[in-house]
Amino acid sequence: MTPVPDEPHAAPPRRRRRWVGVLLVASLTLNLLVAGILAGAWLRGPMHSSDPGRSERVFGAWTAALDPTDSAALREALRARRAELAENWRAERRDRAAFVAALRAEPFDPAALDAIAGRMVDRSAQRLDVAHRLLAERIAAMSPEARRAYADRLEAAFRRNRRDDPGREGERR
Repeated sequence: MTPVPDEPHAAPPRRRRRWVGVLLVASLTLNLLVAGILAGAWLRGPMHSSDPGRSERVFGAWTAALDPTDSAALREALRARRAELAENWRAERRDRAAFVAALRAEPFDPAALDAIAGRMVDRSAQRLDVAHRLLAERIAAMSPEARRAYADRLEAAFRRNRRDDPGREGERR
């Protein structure tokens, strides 16, 4: 007589599916990291720098094209929101730690990771919204002449950066 196994044969675990999940999580993490760095640099950079050339390197053309008066006014507006933004960043640091812990957790819970990532995306959007509103208010306060001069400086910056635009890849040939 042949012995009967106690358990039926279980299908082997689907390893490829797990790797797809890991890659998706890694991609999301990288995207959040980049968004956080950009938003943080934009929001915190001008308050901690006395290097006038730094704004162009950190903030890009949008703020580098501002004249010194508008740039100073934008910095002051950001300083006025410092407490609100500081709490946002504290919560962001807590969620970064939670995100890393969720990545290491066994059993892995994709829903928990997704919830943490969702909070991080929402907070990043809040910071970008603050920056957008402050810049829009600054532009709205400009005279028509100042706005045209800003548009000219911005357009020149866009032209300078045009060759670095990855969306133009096919047009270069």
